[in-house]
Amino acid sequence: MRRIASDGNGRDSDSALALERMRMALDASLTGIWDWDLVTGEVHLDDRVRALWALPEGAPGSFEIFRNALHPDDKERTREAVEAALDPAHVGDYEAEYRVIGETDGIERWVAVRGRTVFENGHAARIIGTARDITERKRREQHVHVLLRELVHRSKNLLAVVQAMARQTAAGSPSLEDFQRKFAARLQALAMAHDLLVSQEWRGACMRELASAQIGYCLDLDCVDTRIEGERVMLKPEAAQNIGLALHELAVNALTHGALSQPGGRVELRWRVEGDRFLVEWREFGGPPVDDAPREGFGYKVIKRLVAQALGGESTVGFAPDGFRWTLAVPSAQALAVD
Repeated sequence: MRRIASDGNGRDSDSALALERMRMALDASLTGIWDWDLVTGEVHLDDRVRALWALPEGAPGSFEIFRNALHPDDKERTREAVEAALDPAHVGDYEAEYRVIGETDGIERWVAVRGRTVFENGHAARIIGTARDITERKRREQHVHVLLRELVHRSKNLLAVVQAMARQTAAGSPSLEDFQRKFAARLQALAMAHDLLVSQEWRGACMRELASAQIGYCLDLDCVDTRIEGERVMLKPEAAQNIGLALHELAVNALTHGALSQPGGRVELRWRVEGDRFLVEWREFGGPPVDDAPREGFGYKVIKRLVAQALGGESTVGFAPDGFRWTLAVPSAQALAVD
């Protein structure tokens, strides 16, 4: 390093302090420094830049090392950025973000590079700049991008479900007030399922939390005889949406027409994984006798056909003397997410 001469006024200490501050700032931001002499072709790299390129110890820096390490998909736009930096008519610093493949470890890293060109007699003589590892930032950006695409996809599916729900609810409602009440409740059931999915970044929803939310929305679980039992499983987003809607319809029906519509009735909800199938069972006890199946409104269609069809499974509905019963059997691969 060039020795800083003192002029007796303390300027050498001021310069040393400024350099130390610069080093601290670079260290804090994990930023390295590079220097490319365009006249001699020499490239000087500090330890941090050498680590980004995973260069062998003692290997000299060169423009060829930089060029050869570039990811194939990033070479063209990086070449254009370098050409712009060497153009005297170009205004502004050289800036680029690209991927490099480490020479010794083969690891792909995203690097943000910024440089300033020094011109002499109208020709580029030197570029001095910095390089910083931005791999984690790029991974987060990619994750957000995937989530946004998933959100668009889910939103389209959700709108289709809402449209079908609106049509079916309207077809089975004797009045506008009845339609508004039922439709609002079903929208709320969908919203609760989506709240659970959002809290898990759309990876899935816990079956127990889903069941408690959907049934608890219609029933006071502390005041009615309701038993919820099952192993801890995570549902895939589509399964959570469909099973959640079915549980809402079952709870509403139990409260208005089934076991919980009269004293002494109770409801049991159980689920389990059996082989390659996920099984859900809803049973009611002590309800009013039912001689025939009810009119096939939207709620009945949901539990009898729609949920099973959406998940590639089967459902059964029974009106036994001891109470209403609903079972759902779907492939585990269709219903269950990795916890």
